[in-house]
Amino acid sequence: MSARAALARLRAAVAADPYRFAVRAAFVALALGVIGWDLPSSFSWENDGVAPRDIFAGVAENLRPGHAFRYPLLHPLLLGLLCLPVLLAAAAGAASWGFADLRAAVLAPAVMTTCTLVGRLVALIAAVVALAALGRITTRLAGRSAGRWAEAFAATNLSFSYYGRATNLDGPALMWSVLAIEQLLAAASGEPARARRAASLRFALFAAASIATKDQAYATYLLAVPFAVVLSSTGAFGGGGDRGDRGLATREAARGWARAAFRTGGLFVAAYAAASGALFNPAGFVTRLRTLTGPASGDYRAYERTLAGIAANLSDVLSQQADTFWPWAIVGLAWLGVALAIGAAFAGVAGQAGSGGGARGSGMASGEGPPTASGASLPPLCRLLPLSAALGALGGFVLAVGRTEHRFVLAPGFWLSCYAGMAMATLAAVASHRRATARAARLVGIAALLGAARPPLALAATEWRDGRREVETWLCRLPPGTTVETYGPLVYLPRLDRLAGGPLRLTRVGPEPAPTRNPLAGVAEVEGLPDAIEDRRPDVVIVTEGFAAPHLAAPPETSGSGRVLPLVWQRERATGRTTELVREAVSGALSGYQLSLMAEPHLPPLLGPPRRVHASTGLRTWVLVRSASYPSVDPTSHS
Repeated sequence: MSARAALARLRAAVAADPYRFAVRAAFVALALGVIGWDLPSSFSWENDGVAPRDIFAGVAENLRPGHAFRYPLLHPLLLGLLCLPVLLAAAAGAASWGFADLRAAVLAPAVMTTCTLVGRLVALIAAVVALAALGRITTRLAGRSAGRWAEAFAATNLSFSYYGRATNLDGPALMWSVLAIEQLLAAASGEPARARRAASLRFALFAAASIATKDQAYATYLLAVPFAVVLSSTGAFGGGGDRGDRGLATREAARGWARAAFRTGGLFVAAYAAASGALFNPAGFVTRLRTLTGPASGDYRAYERTLAGIAANLSDVLSQQADTFWPWAIVGLAWLGVALAIGAAFAGVAGQAGSGGGARGSGMASGEGPPTASGASLPPLCRLLPLSAALGALGGFVLAVGRTEHRFVLAPGFWLSCYAGMAMATLAAVASHRRATARAARLVGIAALLGAARPPLALAATEWRDGRREVETWLCRLPPGTTVETYGPLVYLPRLDRLAGGPLRLTRVGPEPAPTRNPLAGVAEVEGLPDAIEDRRPDVVIVTEGFAAPHLAAPPETSGSGRVLPLVWQRERATGRTTELVREAVSGALSGYQLSLMAEPHLPPLLGPPRRVHASTGLRTWVLVRSASYPSVDPTSHS
């Protein structure tokens, strides 16, 4: 396609619906504005992100017989192929073909920065596709106005705003899931048989891609697929005719469903086996499943496997919606939309029962044409399909693994955007009968969007004002030969690779064997316990909140609360006297050291407090200086 043709298509798309284009453009602009918030660097501050470094392990471990990576093959392979040109160029410029020189060349900040940007651009494209698909689904269910509002509220959802531009797999998996649900709606609706068959096959491909991107995406379909079957097989789209005709139609529909299920299931299995890597490494696939159902989930769960634990988990998910989704006013609007959809569905079912099934043919078996663009021909019961996807993700993933962080509730929050859009469109329609109320409704809508946009803007500011940047600047002022010690994974650390080759002596201390760590150029890896600090006597100590979190966390208030400290945190706290050292360090009470800097983001009052997302943004960093090394340091100078 020529540039002129592409520009013409873009202009046509903008003219067709400038409102949706404005929402997507604003979302993209904000994402691009913070795409380099932790760059340049040879690693990323995105906790559990796959770029830049986990691309290699994601491909190699998924294809290595008997081994497994924590995520399936599809997305690491895609990113690996896109990054291959820059990786090959880096390898070609290595000092030698030896492993150490190749690794140093590939892990250079310029190379890794490029890979990170590639991963984030792919995530951003996936987010825009998800927004567009959500808009189409909501439009089909409740009309054009609802679809516009749904996209706007999804774009301002805090969790989606972050994971729509991060290299975590949650965003791309969500995109495939939304595309799959869109096709599931088409397959279950009263469309021509040929169109339904094509939609069911597309559903199989998209569903397979979503689970082959991140295994936990399966939860989206736990309730959505049975609900779609019920929609189609129980005459939700009508079902007239006498009893004999209906019986014949039911038998024909059952045979048709069996054939369709065989085709769809077979395509799903084949597509998933290939895309996830299971086809090429079946033993590794089994290993990954065992890990997912064992330590990968059980070691991190924060709630007991009891009714009290489930209740506490659900309570925390609901009480944290203003931190994970939108301000409470928008959260309330979304749940109002859920209530309206449920009420309309029950009314529709009651009306259909009272009229004896209506006059239309039976959903999947009928040959009626597709619904109108307004979605008016779809029965109200269909509006619960997004809710079934949200509840499946909530019950089959969030409550199953006992977590509440942003990425775990990403899918339920995204689907709630449908209902926020439906509710806003309903209120606007009610208010449109009078000029004064219509004007007031528009003002309320604008105010709602502005309020919903505040948290994503604050998140962007939090990223750019990350306290680790201040630590890096502080370190640059130290005299040559200063010894600096830190702890924990790279994702929590300042960008120490930017100081590599400088006058400072940088070390990272931990109990795990040094060869097993993710290497960082210019940083010496020391195997040992952090609490043996007096044996090493570093001049400067850096404690990051990501590393300190297990040691600072308070235990559950009561034994019957259903809440527990994750096993992995319990193990961290049992490692020597590290918990005591961390608590003394962050309080400025560490013997022989002064707290010189406590760095964290500070935002303008208009944006509110810094936004903290899954140990990635808004973290604090404590820097301590040995008193005997720099006696002139003022311990009260920390910010």
